[in-house]
Amino acid sequence: MKDKSRGKTRINLLPTKDKERIAKNRKRLAVLSLIIAYIIFIFLIDIASIIKNNNKRNYVSRLNNQLSLIKTKNMLNETLESAINKRKTLLTSIRKKIVIIDGLKELRTAWNEKISDMVEASPEGVWMDGLLLQNNAIMIDGNSISLNDISIYIDRLKKTGLFVKINLNAVNRKIVEGNTFYSFNLRAVLDLSKNK
Repeated sequence: MKDKSRGKTRINLLPTKDKERIAKNRKRLAVLSLIIAYIIFIFLIDIASIIKNNNKRNYVSRLNNQLSLIKTKNMLNETLESAINKRKTLLTSIRKKIVIIDGLKELRTAWNEKISDMVEASPEGVWMDGLLLQNNAIMIDGNSISLNDISIYIDRLKKTGLFVKINLNAVNRKIVEGNTFYSFNLRAVLDLSKNK
């Protein structure tokens, strides 16, 4: 065979069987190369897919960690908010109780002074047996050696300014070992404007 373009002649010295074998080997080599290239391509795609999946797993893992952190912070915030609300409720309750206590302080009565005034109002020969507070009135049980002293005691109680009204409910004459005395019961309505 002559190569006319260059002026050289080319001679093929291989037998025809060898030519066919070489041609088949070349085809096999080309197919094998193509299969190997395809396998390498598939392998590279698998590696890329694995790397991509690992990156996605890492990203999801980071997001889960952030979500856990946010949930923890949210729980802490809710706990703190609940504690703050409970504290506010407690403070409000305490303030209300303080207002009530202050109001009660204004209503408190110095009973020791009032009782002392009632005892001082009694003339000689009159003494108290008992006191009972009932519906803004005081029930006084007492004894006297004379009826006149009971009248003096009622007048003196009126002068203390503790009461707006005093009623003599009962007087009973008693004789003990030859001595006469009178037991009495008074109902004295308190003056609430002076109840401090």
